[in-house]
Amino acid sequence: MRIRSNYLLFAFAFFILLTVYSLHIPFFWDGTFFSEIAVHFFEKGFGNFTDPNIPDTGGFPLYSAYLAAAWKIFGKSLPVSHLVMLPFLAGIAYEYIKLAKRFLNPAFIPIALLLLICEPVLITQSVLMGYDILMVYFFMLALNALLAGKKNLFAFALTLLCMSSMRGIFLGFSILVLDVFINKKINTNSLKKYIPAVIITLFWAFFHQQKTGWFFFSPVRATTHESIVPFGMMLRQILFIGWKAADFGRIVLWIFIGVTGIIFYKKNKTAGLNVLLKLIFIPFLVLIICLAPFANPVGHKYFIVVFLTLNIGVCYLLQTVANKKMRLFLVVIFAGALISGNFWLYPERYGNGWDSSLKVLPYFELKKQMDAYITENQIPPEMIGTQFPLITDKRFSDLTGSSFSYTNVWRGPITNYMYFLQSNVINTDIPEQVEDVKKSWKLLKTIRSGEVYISLYVVNYIHSNGGIFE
Repeated sequence: MRIRSNYLLFAFAFFILLTVYSLHIPFFWDGTFFSEIAVHFFEKGFGNFTDPNIPDTGGFPLYSAYLAAAWKIFGKSLPVSHLVMLPFLAGIAYEYIKLAKRFLNPAFIPIALLLLICEPVLITQSVLMGYDILMVYFFMLALNALLAGKKNLFAFALTLLCMSSMRGIFLGFSILVLDVFINKKINTNSLKKYIPAVIITLFWAFFHQQKTGWFFFSPVRATTHESIVPFGMMLRQILFIGWKAADFGRIVLWIFIGVTGIIFYKKNKTAGLNVLLKLIFIPFLVLIICLAPFANPVGHKYFIVVFLTLNIGVCYLLQTVANKKMRLFLVVIFAGALISGNFWLYPERYGNGWDSSLKVLPYFELKKQMDAYITENQIPPEMIGTQFPLITDKRFSDLTGSSFSYTNVWRGPITNYMYFLQSNVINTDIPEQVEDVKKSWKLLKTIRSGEVYISLYVVNYIHSNGGIFE
């Protein structure tokens, strides 16, 4: 299947410019856990993938190993980290256009490409060099290989997808379900292409268990993010997933595909629409089933592959709109809604998808300014309590040669700290605690940019032990 070179050139140019723009941006959110693993591999070698001194998600650390190998060749720096993600971004664009071409008339490929570059979650993860980029690429590669009947390529892509993370395994299973529903048969011959992924995943699972004593789910997190929630909380988690899927302007795409899809499906059932609906909803449902039972907060980025197939589904149904002016109006609405998603801000107590929309961009300069203020005023970082992501060591976020980090306020009562660093980028704050700080503590400095702020407070009341901090 040939793809017009101008589409690819535009997509590649866009991601090149996006990467160049973001070369200075540090690792962020859970990306810092994986950069910590990468730093460990870079400094200590690849001999121990299960060192108890580094974060362990249970899955094979493919992303971290890739980063560490790239640093060994090109040097450890943020620009190198961004640049080595560029092949995967280009790969996503290529596979996305290739998938779109299977279902769309040539005139609608540019619209699908427009929705791709307006997708806030994908673009933000691209700027943040998120590890989900690898996962999305391998999923799209496996999906296209499945539809094209390329068994060897499919086996390769599926194996790397399952090695990318636990969610990669969930997505790999969703491809198996897709295979069954699309081809309407499953036999020994059709299952052969899954064998490499199954063998390597099981090999890693047993190797990991021998080293750590557990499979995939850590006992350390069994009472927190990986704990099984009651049925009522499970339903709440499903509603939360629905919110994330419709968030950042995407609700208009879901409404369009729901209403138009029902009307068109009743009038004219087509094989293309049948397959597209399966590509959208089967991975989505599999992810819901796999994620809803656990306490781990669900992020927007967990559903990037769903958002990409949703874009193609929307463009497919746009083809049924005969009126060109109406079609143009709808395209503007869809693109505008997705772009607006980069500015959606909820009250702090509800949290915000900071790793999934571009409103986070001012944070990095503000954090740099606050770190400089604290250093210039000789305030000991260990006396400053704060929360994730502000607690991240700059050795792992900025790849600095030495450590610089604040103390996790969750390690003890807030009265243990002389200073409190607060930002609306923190999603784990206890609202009552923050309100108490704002009322009872003295504001030393606050800096704002865009929709982000960071504030430093100093305690100014008498502790129960008689000590006074002013």
